[in-house]
Amino acid sequence: MGESPVEEEVPPAEAFAALADPVRVAVLEALWTADDHTATFSELRTAVGVADSGRFNYHLSKLRDRFVTKEEGGYRLRLAGSRVVGALLSGAYTQTGSVESMAMEQACPFCGDTMTLHYENERVSISCVDCDTTSVNIGIPPGVFAGYDRESLPDVTERYARTAVQRANGGFCMTCEGRIDPHVTIEMPPDDADDWPEVPLAEYECERCGDLISSDLGTALLDHPDVVAFYHDHDVDVREASLWRFVAIDGDSTRIRSADPLQVGVVYTAGDDRLTLTVDDALSVLAVE
Repeated sequence: MGESPVEEEVPPAEAFAALADPVRVAVLEALWTADDHTATFSELRTAVGVADSGRFNYHLSKLRDRFVTKEEGGYRLRLAGSRVVGALLSGAYTQTGSVESMAMEQACPFCGDTMTLHYENERVSISCVDCDTTSVNIGIPPGVFAGYDRESLPDVTERYARTAVQRANGGFCMTCEGRIDPHVTIEMPPDDADDWPEVPLAEYECERCGDLISSDLGTALLDHPDVVAFYHDHDVDVREASLWRFVAIDGDSTRIRSADPLQVGVVYTAGDDRLTLTVDDALSVLAVE
């Protein structure tokens, strides 16, 4: 691998220190709402409401070359500035919320009992009432749920989880944009559950920040062209269908074909037809049947 074109120019503490005044945050928000995210000095000062030109120029200078850039037509919001505003709008730093356990329509894929959704401390957990299996455990900023009623939360969670897996499959961490290379791991059954199968899972660990998410293989491979085509031939749009239809965590939908080297078969069904993808430990598809 060649030399990286990226280097750290400013220490993180110094970069965030530039945002330690409400006037500077207001500048970023004003540029965000301006046409083409660009505004003149006077337009910005009016929008932020600072009468003293010298004081405003001081605060603006603390943002230049990192969060905003000066151009011929005025000041333009840089990508770093957009990310700050985006984080504020997501509610990650400013909002809070919780949801008491609510029953899900979908049954537990392991035992068939009722599953519940619970949201607290910015994490959604979907688990089974009976066998205590956790099917979903993912961090979601409060702003994701803003504007939705309680009944919509399972659907919003599902779409957010689908997006997280798609992004991870593309090789990008949702937390820090770092590089991700997936691998397949085997989750062993609980000690008191001898009748449960070993479950192959896709794991996505960021090389930069170490953030880790995992997914069942049915969801992880849902965007594979052969899977999309298979369901399209059966008048099913995988983009619109519920993820629970494709979850692969039992002996019928996943099968360990070889332990060394690791090879796992993942089965998709539609009517009486079956499509099987065989993957290796790097989640690369080896064969399609």
